[in-house]
Amino acid sequence: MNIRTETEQPGAISARKLSTEIDCETAALLRAAIRPIFSGAASWGNLTDILKDKGYHLAFRQGRLCITDRMTGDRVCGIRFLGFEFKDLVNRLGRPIVVPRGSEADGDLLSVRPTAAGH
Repeated sequence: MNIRTETEQPGAISARKLSTEIDCETAALLRAAIRPIFSGAASWGNLTDILKDKGYHLAFRQGRLCITDRMTGDRVCGIRFLGFEFKDLVNRLGRPIVVPRGSEADGDLLSVRPTAAGH
C-alpha cells in the first residue's frame, strides 16, 4: 500500500500528519476555554478583542470562519468544532466586518469598522 502526505502523487492514499491533529484532551480543553467566550460575546468586536487577549484571531480560511493562532496565523479550529454555526452567530451578533485576503475566500475579522482617512 502506498500512503502519501502530499497530493501530487496520483493513486496513493492521503494521510494527515499526526503532529497537526488535536488530541481529544486538547480538544476538550479548547472547547471548555473558548466556547464560553463565544456564548457570552455581545458583539463581533467584543469577541475578537477577548480572543486577541487569549492569543487567538478570528479569520475566514477557504470560506469558513475559524480561530487562528495570533502569532503564527495557523488555523487552530473551525467554529463548528466548537459547536457554533456562522448563521447563528450572525443572527445574534450581526454581520461581521471582514477584510478579504488572497483569492481563496480568506479574510480577517476586524473588531471595529475602519474610518476614512482625514475624517
